[in-house]
Amino acid sequence: MKSRHIDLAFAATERSLSISQDETVLQVLIKHEIPIKHACLNGVCGVCLTPLLAGEIDYGQQQPRGLNQKELAQGYFLPCIARCQSDITIAEPKVKVR
Repeated sequence: MKSRHIDLAFAATERSLSISQDETVLQVLIKHEIPIKHACLNGVCGVCLTPLLAGEIDYGQQQPRGLNQKELAQGYFLPCIARCQSDITIAEPKVKVR
């Protein structure tokens, strides 16, 4: 199983996290203590909405119901159900953790 990388474009210093094919992007961000607000964990609420700057993700059998067409067109994705199909680069999540 080949691991991929998540590059954090919003980090003060360059940072890349390894992710395996069976992990969601959200699981890896939480594991590495990257602040990201989340709630439902199944793609419905949209709280974890994050810009995908580069790379490909896949939602598998799950539907990203918390993502509208405008957000999709602007390059957002839902890390809670997304798995990497390639190395990806993400920007800071839309909703800030307080």
